[in-house]
Amino acid sequence: MVRSVFDVVKAPLGWQVFADNVKIAGVYDSRGAALEAAALAASFAVSDGAGVQINVPGAEEERPKWATEFEIATTVLPGREAAADPLSAPDMTGSSSVRRIIDGD
Repeated sequence: MVRSVFDVVKAPLGWQVFADNVKIAGVYDSRGAALEAAALAASFAVSDGAGVQINVPGAEEERPKWATEFEIATTVLPGREAAADPLSAPDMTGSSSVRRIIDGD
């Protein structure tokens, strides 16, 4: 039996739907709207006798990769606390070079 896999994927400006790794639809405003489009496309595949699988990421999976890695790094590194404001973190000389650039100094 043939199985089609439909994936709802976070895009830069919204959500997209892929069927068997091929983009089949436009960009949707919400994950729910993209799911509805995937379900409609999957219903046509079911009508043709194919099996379907629809994958939709959860809220945790849609977090940016850097945010997840930062959270892991701050929990793994002993004795290091995360800076409350990343822009105020001091550089090697003890001053904040990022803040100087932003403030124009």
